[in-house]
Amino acid sequence: MRKVRASGPPKLETESPLLTADDLAVWFHCSRRAVYDRVFRNQIPGVVRLGRRLYFDRVTIQEWLRRRLLGARPDDLEIH
Repeated sequence: MRKVRASGPPKLETESPLLTADDLAVWFHCSRRAVYDRVFRNQIPGVVRLGRRLYFDRVTIQEWLRRRLLGARPDDLEIH
């Protein structure tokens, strides 16, 4: 099993606009497998598929998390 890097959330200004499953696993404090499970259950927005790889739009994820933290109702959260 591959280890998820534990260096903290990706820096906002210096990194790609796309996040990896490993990046999200660090943000969510879970395993990469848990991120994939949520993707396949359509529980995470901003999924970008490039070939067989999954990436996540940083802005969409940040906005989604911001809304969740501010207490938006689940039906207010738009999942793409």
